[in-house]
Amino acid sequence: MGVWLEQRISRCAIFSLCSASVHIPSEQLLNTHLAYRAQRAYVFPNYIPRDHPPFPDTLPNGTRHMLEVPMNAFVSGPTGGGPLSADHTDSILRRAVSVEWWDIVCPPENVVSVKLYDTLQEMGLDGGSDGKDMMDKWANKLLGMSAPCISIVDGSPFDYIFIGSSRVISIWPDYSNSPVLQYFAWSPLITAAIFRHFHFLSDDAPPKSLAPVGEPPYDFQSFRPYISSAPPIPGLLGIHVRRGDYEGHCINLANGGADYNAWNLIGTPGLTPATKDGYVWPALPDYLDIPGNQSRRDAAFDHCWPSPAAIVTRARKVQVSAASEDALAPQNLRRIYISTNGESSWVTELAAALRADGWKVASSLDLLLTREEKAVGQAVDMGILVAADAFIGVGFSSLTSNVVQIRLGGGRDARTIHFW
Repeated sequence: MGVWLEQRISRCAIFSLCSASVHIPSEQLLNTHLAYRAQRAYVFPNYIPRDHPPFPDTLPNGTRHMLEVPMNAFVSGPTGGGPLSADHTDSILRRAVSVEWWDIVCPPENVVSVKLYDTLQEMGLDGGSDGKDMMDKWANKLLGMSAPCISIVDGSPFDYIFIGSSRVISIWPDYSNSPVLQYFAWSPLITAAIFRHFHFLSDDAPPKSLAPVGEPPYDFQSFRPYISSAPPIPGLLGIHVRRGDYEGHCINLANGGADYNAWNLIGTPGLTPATKDGYVWPALPDYLDIPGNQSRRDAAFDHCWPSPAAIVTRARKVQVSAASEDALAPQNLRRIYISTNGESSWVTELAAALRADGWKVASSLDLLLTREEKAVGQAVDMGILVAADAFIGVGFSSLTSNVVQIRLGGGRDARTIHFW
């Protein structure tokens, strides 16, 4: 769900079927960018957990009551109502607002419904349309509409199928320079969690970008949003390793000939289109390569589901490369943070193998999160992966793709981003 409020006069538009999963913040970010292009203010939805959060969500009669977590628990910055400029001089009427505010300023009698599929047909768009063409036409459509409150029904312009495909790539040159990515920030709740566990990530004291305001004991209001452009955590290699039921997903992806997810495709040779202004694309060093002795299926599975031995080998290779990179300030990678949903026994085995190779290791399982932080635990992991000096992720994963776009948007060097 997304909403916009135009500058100077109250004009809004809402996406009634927009995804609100923390796995797919790309949709929220693209909608925020579209709002920016249309000179309107994005209105953020609440997050409805698919899994049971660490809060009671079952009614006395045994039925489940879906809880809604405020989007501000995850993000600040433009998508969460923050400023659209570095000096905060942008109009407050262009900043994002909550869906609750939509309910106040757009009563039902003021809402005009726009049917998604009818509008796509009107604009000459379909399931194969290029992403830049889609973004441009939707922005012009919304910019030109005069109705005070617009509800886009029957779907979202940027659904998960589109976002997971290569069609999204052509949006990047414009999108990457948008304040949506340049001023992206994690919520104070995420800042607090990373600050409290910083000893797992570095031998140094937490930087100013994480430091609370005032004296202890600290509470939620002591922390500020954690901007993605803050200096990285020196020496930290963040790695994303999926386990659990992801093995079956990897088998299906490999059997189906799937490509990497969304922004993870940017490094694929020959994929990024030429631009009229000579835009230089980020030089991601990795892509879905196929060794000569492997089939595409087997190579894809190995990229998706690396063994502990393969993880140790890859981490060592990235460490050596980072220390000797000529055009990049050398990185002394010595700590690893493992973002994973793996079982404790498996994570313990992997951590032991990495320690045997000389790394200091911490993982998602080491974090002692509060009840509120557990509800946004994956965002805590993503915040750490974005902040790390270097990153290795799963090319097929949407979570990895989100880390990639936020790292690049915040100014991280593309050469610090790797895949298994």
